This record gives sequence, structure tokens and C-alpha cells, in this order.
Amino acid sequence: MTSHDQDPLVLAIDAGGTAVKVSLFDAQGRIVRLRNAEVTTHHYPDGRVERDPDAFWQATVHAIRDVLQGECAKRVRGVGCTGFGNGVFVVDAEGKPTHPGIVSVDHRAQPVADRVIKNGNQATLGDMNGHRPWGGQTLIQLVGLSENVPSVMAETRWALACKDFIRLRLTDAPLTDPSDASGGGLMNLQRRDYATEAFSLLGQAGLVEKLPEIVGSSAIAGRISARAAAETGLPEGLPVSGSMMDVASCALGAGVTTPAHMVLIAGTWAINAMEVSETAPNRYPLLNMLYRDKARLVAEGSPSSAANLGWYLKHAMGDRLPVSEALKIAETCPVADQRCYFLPYIHGPKPWQASFLRLSATDNDASMIRAICEGVAFEHRRHAEALLQYGTGEWPEAIRLTGGAARSPFWAQIFADACNKPVEVVDTPEVGALGAAICAAVASGLYDTLEEAASKMSRISCRLEPIPEHVAILEDRYREFSRLDRGIKALLSASA
Repeated sequence: MTSHDQDPLVLAIDAGGTAVKVSLFDAQGRIVRLRNAEVTTHHYPDGRVERDPDAFWQATVHAIRDVLQGECAKRVRGVGCTGFGNGVFVVDAEGKPTHPGIVSVDHRAQPVADRVIKNGNQATLGDMNGHRPWGGQTLIQLVGLSENVPSVMAETRWALACKDFIRLRLTDAPLTDPSDASGGGLMNLQRRDYATEAFSLLGQAGLVEKLPEIVGSSAIAGRISARAAAETGLPEGLPVSGSMMDVASCALGAGVTTPAHMVLIAGTWAINAMEVSETAPNRYPLLNMLYRDKARLVAEGSPSSAANLGWYLKHAMGDRLPVSEALKIAETCPVADQRCYFLPYIHGPKPWQASFLRLSATDNDASMIRAICEGVAFEHRRHAEALLQYGTGEWPEAIRLTGGAARSPFWAQIFADACNKPVEVVDTPEVGALGAAICAAVASGLYDTLEEAASKMSRISCRLEPIPEHVAILEDRYREFSRLDRGIKALLSASA
């Protein structure tokens, strides 16, 4: 057996919108083994989006056991978990689900957020938790559950984030970390504790008792229990880190530990995030998180990113092209050619919806796929421009790009040209999982700090500079995209 076979590993669990990914990373941040398990998420016509918690756990167990085949389990020093932020999983005192897990794109609690705005309490609530209210936010979802199904909340002992539910099953410890607690609108960011005043404002002061203790992202947040060891094959007593919600975990995995970089996460959601010192009063982002156990991460976004291309290839093109081939076709459309525009709202939010605009007889597969790629990049730029107000107002030095778009140099170049900023692509296909692995590496003692671990485990595979002639063309197209976007949104909002 070589010395390499004895190198320590950390296991990272990334619970996303459609799958659970379990990865083994070495101490240099390289993936040693990766396994996926599909997870069914139920979308209902009335706006509910739910996941069976027990089936979710069993899929996770299957992926863990699969990735640990052979001698790898003996080399694992710690575990980290990440998952989608907001939404909520509620369990009783024994950890049994009292309701299906609610995903962050669930719309059932939107009336609660609308009521806050209608009653003029948005700024007051923002002063309390640093956020603007929206329907998928954990705070709003909890209030909605308590109002609409009080019997569920009466049976509930703990209200948990997605990753914290997985960690509860691993350790029997009901805990959360600062990023999920703050990013869910549950914390007073100045005091760094739960915003009891926010629950009182919403008429649900008692819900604070349902919230778990907050521990640091790099701290030990429980150890693998005997039951979980028997189920998963992980060694009993192995430390599990507090870790982070997916947005913060992606930022950490991308090596964003200063304001010099902004991370763009191009998946189902278009999420842009950057580190700031403090947020200005009366400015409330979509996500406002305590990050790296001491810093602040703000994020803006919407469900309007790379998943639009996947939808188009499946439903409009009948699955006749894989993504890689589709992007090769799009690359044959010159940047300077006249072509249509695409508004990337296949997944909402309603009443805004996706559309091709200004289609002409000269459009074809290449121009339409390029238009989708550009529309996604333009939407990220729009969120980035909104995000700048929470910092110095200036663009950071470079963009760190992650998600599906980052796997294509062609698409990554569109981002660089559309934003007129260098784009750096992170050297791993699983950036969020890498962030969880970094947390686990610190909790297990492989590194002393998150910053040290990130510097050793996160690397850049390539850097793409903006092409000046492309920048000029895409600047004009961005202005027209924005004009068309405003017009269609106004039209749809008026008819809603």
C-alpha cells in the first residue's frame, strides 16, 4: 500500500434541488470519488414544492455507502454537509418528520411576505434581520406553517435547514450554522443571535423555541452516531462540521475569502454573492449571511440561470442534443450576427415567464441557443449590478464562475464579455461540496482556519479575459435585453 493510500480524506454531502451528491476529497481539494443519488421533489399546481424527508435520507445513505466502497472509510477524518438554503424541514423531538420538507422555491407562504409589505412592515423587518421578505424564506415559511397548519407546528420540536436535517440523521444533534440561520432571515445580524423581535412582529413569538443552537461553520457540530454508522458505513464518532448553506459553501469552495472576487453560481438559480464589511441601512438583499464564522456575505438572485438551457434542450428540442453539443452549435453563431433575445424565466418567478423576442427568419438553432446563453449571463449581470450597492459600488477584480455554465469555456467567455470582467473558473466540478469539505477539513484538524484550508484546497483552472470587440457588442445587446425585459415584465404584471 502506497503512502497516497493513507492520505486523509473528508466526505462532503451536497443536497441540491434534484440530487444528493456525496464526494470524497483529499486534503488538497481533489475529488477522489463522487456518487450521485436522485431525489424526487414534488411540484404541485398550487405552488407547493416538497420533498419526502425519509426518502431524502435514504438516498443520502445510498450515496454515502456507494462512495465508501473499499478502504476509503478508514481514511475519512471528517464530514461536511451543504444544501439548498431556505425552505424548512420540521421534525419532532425524536427527529421524525412532522411534515414533508419544504423547498425554497415553494410559493405557499408568499401571502405572508405580501402581507408584511402591504402593512408597511418591510423596512421594520429588514432592520431586524437584514433581509427583504420573500415566500421561500425560512422565517416566512415557518410563520406560514404555523398559521395554516398549527397542528404540525404543535408536534414540531425542531425547524431545520436542509443540510441540518441530514446532519441530525448523522449525529442526532439538532444544530445549525450562522449562514443558514442568518440566510433564512432568522437572525439579528448585529447581535449574531436569533431575531426574536422578528417573530414577535409577525405574531409568532413562540416559534423561536423551535430553532436549534447555532454553532460555527468550522466547528464540530456532532459526531457520527452508532445508528448512522451502521446505516452509512462511516466510522462512529467521526466529527461533522457546522458547514454552510449552498450559496456560502460555493463562495468558500470558489476561494472567495475577500471582497476581491464575486462568485456567480449558474445553476437553476442565478446567484451572485460577494463578501462585504457591512450592509448599508435600508438596503436589504435577497440573502444576507454571516460567513466564515466572522465575515458577511450578501447575495442576489432568481431561478433564472443555466437550467433554462436544459429545459430548452429537453422540451423544445426533444433531447436530441446533449448540452456539450448544443454549445458547440451555438459557438458557430458569430457574436456580431443579428439574432433574437431570450428572457430566462422558465422557472419564474411568476408572473414573469420566459420568452424569445425579436425572432426572425434568420434565427436558427445556433442563434437561439446563443441567445439563451447570453440571456442567462445578462440576468447574472443584472443581479451583480444590484449587489454592488451593498459594497463599495465598484465591481470586484474578477468573477469566480461556478455551476453548469462554468463547464463550458464558450459560455464562460460570454460571462466575461457580458460583464466586462475577467472570469476565473474553479478547478472542481463540485464547488459547493468543496466548500463543505473545507469546513470538514478544519473541524477535523487538517487545517487551522477556513482561510488556510481554502487557500490549499481551492484552485483556478482557467482565467478568461473580456474580448473588447465582444464587450462592445454585448453591451448594446444587454441594453436592449434590459429594455425588452422591463417592457415584458410590465405587461405581464399589469395582466396578472
